[in-house]
Amino acid sequence: TRGRKPKPPSEATQAKANTSDPDSRIMKTKSGYVQGYNAQAVATEKQIVVAAEVTDEVTDYHQLHPMIAAANQTLAAAGIDIPIGQLLADAGYCSEDNLANLDEDDPDCFIATRNSYRNPKSRNGSRGPLPADATLVDRMDRKVTTKSGRAVYRKRQHMIEPVFGQIKDARGVRRFMRRGKPAANSEWKLLAATHNLLKLYRHTVQTSGTSAFAPTRTAIAC
Repeated sequence: TRGRKPKPPSEATQAKANTSDPDSRIMKTKSGYVQGYNAQAVATEKQIVVAAEVTDEVTDYHQLHPMIAAANQTLAAAGIDIPIGQLLADAGYCSEDNLANLDEDDPDCFIATRNSYRNPKSRNGSRGPLPADATLVDRMDRKVTTKSGRAVYRKRQHMIEPVFGQIKDARGVRRFMRRGKPAANSEWKLLAATHNLLKLYRHTVQTSGTSAFAPTRTAIAC
């Protein structure tokens, strides 16, 4: 057969790598694309960070179970043996695989779905039986859009979101100073630790007789 000779690939389509920090990846942010890492954190209702990890994966899909494990490890190291009651997570952590791999020892999860983000008004308070072929994501969508589910999930905005806001805006930390994933991970843990120290200091000054690490069955958010 005959046809036009294929054009050679343009230079723009060639794979590129960051030579100064090959561990980093191109990440999409609200303001565009940056070369960097995906910083993960889990916080309690009092905004105490109980897990902080850096990953080079662009999405959060594969981070749900590792972050639950990291939070449990931190609590165990602190001598807190009371299990985590609830986990509130945004839609980036929602997938069929993640939901399928939750077991009875994991927290009661309230994870936003793409559906509830796209059209929350039409989904709120949805009633009636779910179809027989409803997926796990469909079932989670129903769970977080009921009246009680919305009340629980609404707490997330006062738990984990302020942590990132305080680190990035109040403290002005928007980039890692060190290169390489291990170094960035250590730096992120240090930022989380200093965030906790500031929280504990303010808590000690403002109140007495209670602790931000009081061993109660609590919720966490990521």
